[in-house]
This record gives sequence, C-alpha cells and structure tokens, in this order.
Amino acid sequence: MKKRLIISVFLITLLIAFIWLMSEKSTSHSEPQEALFSIDYDLSLIPSYKINDKALFFFIKNTNNLGAVYVQKGILGWKAGMLTWSPMDVERAYEKLNGYQIHGDNLIKQGNDRIVEIDGDRASMLNLAMLPPSEVEKLRLEGLYIWYFESDKPLKGEEIKLFNKDTGEELDRLEL
Repeated sequence: MKKRLIISVFLITLLIAFIWLMSEKSTSHSEPQEALFSIDYDLSLIPSYKINDKALFFFIKNTNNLGAVYVQKGILGWKAGMLTWSPMDVERAYEKLNGYQIHGDNLIKQGNDRIVEIDGDRASMLNLAMLPPSEVEKLRLEGLYIWYFESDKPLKGEEIKLFNKDTGEELDRLEL
C-alpha cells in the first residue's frame, strides 16, 4: 500500500514536471527578439543591450507609443517580461523633462541630444538614428534620442537635470 502511494506521488510529480516543462518550452525562444515578436509582431524594436542573460529593448508600437521591456534568458531560452508603453508627443517636442516614464525601478524618457543626470549619475543615451532610415522617417524620429537610467533601488526624491551637451548649461530640473 505504501509502495503504491509513493509510486503514485512520483508519477503525478513527473506528469506535473513534464507539463510545466512543455509550457515553458512553448513560451521560450532562441533569441530575445523572437520572444518579443511572439507577443506582438508589429513592434519596431530598438535594442539597448544584451548582457549575459538579460536584454533591454525599447520599442515603438502603433507608430506613436514608446515602450520598454526586459527579456530574460532561462534554462529553455529567452522570455519577454511585461511590455509597458505610453504615448509619444505628437509634435515630438522634447526640449524639457516632462513626460518621463517609470518602468519598474528604471526611468525612461525620449529626448533630444542633451545630457541627462539623475543625482549626478549620467543617464544612458540611445540615438534613434541607429534604426533603418526608412523606420526613422516613417516614425518621425529624426534627431531624437532615448535616455534611460537603471537603478537597483527605487527612485524617490532624486533630482533629474537636463544639460545642453555643448555649453553645459542647465536647461531643466525635475524632482521625482
């Protein structure tokens, strides 16, 4: 009787593990881009970085929404995290710091060729000219950059400053 119970528990555990493994395999992909396109094939991807088992992508959805997503590599392949996005300014006027977006504990904003600092730490910049010229023209991204800042701690009370790249003049300041 005890032997049957142990065998039954073992078989049920094996069945559950098999079902979980098949489920994980069906949602995992060999490349991070494939994981994103499996969620929404109509994204214009803007790769930021791919380091070890983590990748950060920005994307444009429906020509007028800017978003971000992390993609993680697991034992069976790449899986996309939650896609978050918000509308871009129709005029593409990004001279000030308004309109920033939080993704998890990270700050994301579209802007122009400026220097952005968060409590003295410089934000990373992505030049959208890296996209194919036809995409840049179609999505009206000429001369635009995305700046972002990643932090292990939640952003609270930090000061964001926008500087002119050439003169060093402070153009805008914002407190979180």
